[in-house]
Amino acid sequence: MHFEADKISSATAYKLLSSTILPRPIAFVTSMNASGQLNAAPFSFFNAMGSAPPVVVLGFQPNADGSQKDTPNNIMETREFVVNLVDEPLAAQMNICAATLPADIDEVALAKLETTPSLGVKPPRLSASPVSLECKYFSDTVLGGGGRIIIGEVLHFHLRDTIVSSLNPLRIDIDALAPISRLNGPKYGRITDQFEIERPK
Repeated sequence: MHFEADKISSATAYKLLSSTILPRPIAFVTSMNASGQLNAAPFSFFNAMGSAPPVVVLGFQPNADGSQKDTPNNIMETREFVVNLVDEPLAAQMNICAATLPADIDEVALAKLETTPSLGVKPPRLSASPVSLECKYFSDTVLGGGGRIIIGEVLHFHLRDTIVSSLNPLRIDIDALAPISRLNGPKYGRITDQFEIERPK
């Protein structure tokens, strides 16, 4: 089956992207506006995009009414944010924060999330997250329809001690990390089924 992008709606394009590009890692982003109001929200249009400097990219779609989400607004105001990865014990609280809420609602308090002060940015990191990335704004691109892509430079990596199996060389135990991923609709995935293929020399 074939779909020509400029002949379908943005809603159909979103469904095609979100239902075929799978699985997607989840960025549970903590941010603050210029007044210090804390916000937490999950996004799955997210990935790592470079290591020198280390950068991550976040893609934001507008709300149903066309307004911008709090997270990109906050990042553009303050140039700081924290990406917190999500494991299964954190999933229910993450889902609470996925709701579209007024800007003055503190999702961290609503979801009863504990936070830890960050080292290099004002927004705190989520204490229960297995990995937190403190980031500063690097660049952004405005898309049609009110979307926006924001690239953040990672300033500090925070990893739960139990997921680091070796420091020299650095090795991460992905089974201990056990991140969940976004699929489509209400579906999420685990990394419990794996296989290995050695890369050719």
